[in-house]
Amino acid sequence: MSVIRNSIKTFHPAYFAMVMSTGIISIASGLLGFQGIAYALFYINLFAYATVLSLQVLRVRMFWSNLYNDFSNPKLSLVFFTTVAGTNVLGAQFVTVVNQPEVAKIFWYFGIFLWTIVSLSAFSVLFIKCDQRIEVVMHGGWLIATVGTQSVAVLGALLAPKFGGSGSFVMFSSFVWWMIGSFLYMILITLIIYRLVFFKVSPDALVPPYWINMGALAITTLAGSILCINIPKIEGPYADFLGFTKGLTLFFWSFGTWWIPFLVIIGVWKYIYNRTPFKYSPLYWGMVFPLGMYTVCTIRLSQAIQLPFIANISSYFIYAAYIAWGFIFVNMIISMVKAATAKEATLKKEEKIVQPQMTSAVKG
Repeated sequence: MSVIRNSIKTFHPAYFAMVMSTGIISIASGLLGFQGIAYALFYINLFAYATVLSLQVLRVRMFWSNLYNDFSNPKLSLVFFTTVAGTNVLGAQFVTVVNQPEVAKIFWYFGIFLWTIVSLSAFSVLFIKCDQRIEVVMHGGWLIATVGTQSVAVLGALLAPKFGGSGSFVMFSSFVWWMIGSFLYMILITLIIYRLVFFKVSPDALVPPYWINMGALAITTLAGSILCINIPKIEGPYADFLGFTKGLTLFFWSFGTWWIPFLVIIGVWKYIYNRTPFKYSPLYWGMVFPLGMYTVCTIRLSQAIQLPFIANISSYFIYAAYIAWGFIFVNMIISMVKAATAKEATLKKEEKIVQPQMTSAVKG
């Protein structure tokens, strides 16, 4: 029991990134015709989401002070947007993989609730409490705020045609979230590039969080693409936005594609040149997610701007996503087993120390 309590106490909010990664690769698999993989990952994700959400709720009830400390930490506060993104990505699976939009609506409502709580709380904490220098607290993981915001736009845009007469309002709301997420990206990426260029970054700090630089652009591209695809299905003034949305969406995809070789170079510099050993962290799920998201957004972009040849990129990129997901998943299991074994060994040692002391006390 003490092992479980300790796991809840130290639970990392980034584990929702596993739900994000598994969900988006499931969606990518379905779009590319790998239905068996899409369904298998869907059911894995249902279990993962239920488990991670339960642990987070238990942590709120049992270890509120620890959760509050994480939320008040500028390095971790925006990571809580993974709860929003994970919820909406699973909701998107219900639409695209198993075709259950009514269930997806529930996830969208819950995602909006989480987004409201996390966005207002996290940024308020940063505005009021953060007194550290940019090179100390700033990292690519901050862009998960964009990912969480755009996830609401993506699921809303997917569901808009399913709302009947209310579809126009849902489409309008999705445009608003898309704009907010785009604005957050512009602001945060400017600060991140400033931090990368003008302050030294250790190899240990690089790679996993900074893949979100591309992942945030990929989900922004996906949101814009789905808006473009569904505009003709919704009555209202949205046809006037179509040209603007297509152009801006292509801009985001182009910038995201530009990031990929730089991220590969950074990875080579970290793991090969500096020989930094790999050690599993839940933050590595933030590296898997962009690979799956880039696969999906490229397919959707090709549909939105009617350029089918772009989708050929996804036919190859999906395998990089599979390899990354499998590698991180296996290392996660190994890490959990090692941690549980180590904790049990520690507890047994403590029991052996306590038992002789109690025996001596009884004899005395």
